[in-house]
Amino acid sequence: MIDLHMHSTNSDGTDSIIDLLKKAEEKGLDYIAITDHDNCNGYEELEKIDVKQYFHGKVIPGIEIKCSYGKNLIEVLGYGIDPKKMKQWTVEYYKDKSREKLQTKYFNIQYEKALQMGLVMDPKDQIEWDAKNGWGSVAIYNEIKKHSENQSKLPEDFWNEFDAFSKKYCGDQNYPLYIDKTQDYPSTEEAVHIIKECGGLVFLPHLFIYKWAKNKYQLIDDILEKFDIDGIECMHSTFSEEQIQYLVNLCNERKYFKSGGSDYHGKNKPNIDMGCGKGNLKVPNEWVEEWIKF
Repeated sequence: MIDLHMHSTNSDGTDSIIDLLKKAEEKGLDYIAITDHDNCNGYEELEKIDVKQYFHGKVIPGIEIKCSYGKNLIEVLGYGIDPKKMKQWTVEYYKDKSREKLQTKYFNIQYEKALQMGLVMDPKDQIEWDAKNGWGSVAIYNEIKKHSENQSKLPEDFWNEFDAFSKKYCGDQNYPLYIDKTQDYPSTEEAVHIIKECGGLVFLPHLFIYKWAKNKYQLIDDILEKFDIDGIECMHSTFSEEQIQYLVNLCNERKYFKSGGSDYHGKNKPNIDMGCGKGNLKVPNEWVEEWIKF
């Protein structure tokens, strides 16, 4: 069994690199990829330890890169990359866009937008959050939900699901909390190019989560047509059986590689477990074994 989509404390996960290895061993996984957002720092850590002391399977170097697609953001996964070469690019690209600067900017913008919506919020300087390691959108969401009187002013899925808040409402240009982040990230073309420059394969993850896309099937076709994509994440914790089968058939018909992963974040997504997602995820080894040699 494999899990090629997980996050550590180097991005928005709550498990350390060693904790991820231990959990993967406990789950009996054969292949994993640690795919932190926009960095490969975890692979520097792996070089300093005896991985086999914690995990006897294979670790495929990976990264998840956020990138602009029109006026929205999508993500691409890179597998089999050279982590050192990728780090050179990420350090150079983000040198003037530190995490702390970006998250503070997003927090400040969304705080003002929330007030304009008539939502109850504590004074900004009284909201405790970690700009270096946290996420501005998470801090805003938690602050909004802290005040029960806000619930009646918001859509039900906004209130009940962080993913709906972040992917649907913050990503909808017509919703008051929308932020245009496209200038802060590489274009999809750039992201695809750098993954290939670093010796990797480009996969499209969680294609059905983009709630801003009115026709997700058209979105999939458009991305595949425009960019040099190698494979698709056909299994993800959020996918239905119908969605999985659609992507598997698509890959088989058009000769794309297949991958799958839970998108495990530890305590930040408590309903998603490594290896099995929400309980029914089981990605076959054959998928990765079709392309790992490349």
